[in-house]
Amino acid sequence: KTYKKIESEIKEKHQNLTDLLNGIYLIRECSARTSDHVMSFGERNSAFIISHALNVHGIPSEYLDARKIIRTDKRFTNANVHFSTTQKNIQAHYSEHNTKLQVVTGFIASEESGLTTTLGRGGSDYTAAILASSLDADQLDIWTDVDGLLSSDPRKVKKSFTLPEISYREAMELSHFGAKVIYPPTIKPALEKKIPIYIRNTFNPDFGGTRIA
Repeated sequence: KTYKKIESEIKEKHQNLTDLLNGIYLIRECSARTSDHVMSFGERNSAFIISHALNVHGIPSEYLDARKIIRTDKRFTNANVHFSTTQKNIQAHYSEHNTKLQVVTGFIASEESGLTTTLGRGGSDYTAAILASSLDADQLDIWTDVDGLLSSDPRKVKKSFTLPEISYREAMELSHFGAKVIYPPTIKPALEKKIPIYIRNTFNPDFGGTRIA
């Protein structure tokens, strides 16, 4: 029953995407606005599937499309967040949905009239930081594929090691100078609320990673 429900929803989304891509093909043009809408399907599908998988495994959860809560301007592909409106939306949603885990799409948002926007590079981590800041979270965990922030590029320096703890400012500088584990927009909301950020490795979950505080 659950599988059929997921399959039906995904098929409907895929049909919408097929129609959209066919329109792009016919007019031989893809605007930034259209590109953002196309790019939203991956996040929406994956979060939808994960929320149902959690429910099947006995973890009460709900799928939340971030376009319902995160408001931006119309700068498609790299939108600026309207924080006051977004914060109110997030707090209102979580106050009404406080009994189930919220599986939220990253990277996507919407402008005032409802058009889909995206938050640019590192947008999914940025989404997590916006949620953490709006909800006054105790900490923000960013799960990636490395053991935290390293002392140097491991592809160039074999003896690179994980930095156990650094400051917000140091993390910001590292990101500006090429560290791709975390991006400046993610740091700012946490910094303003003094929320510590933990960079952890999905493939090595027992390792402590890096604490940014």
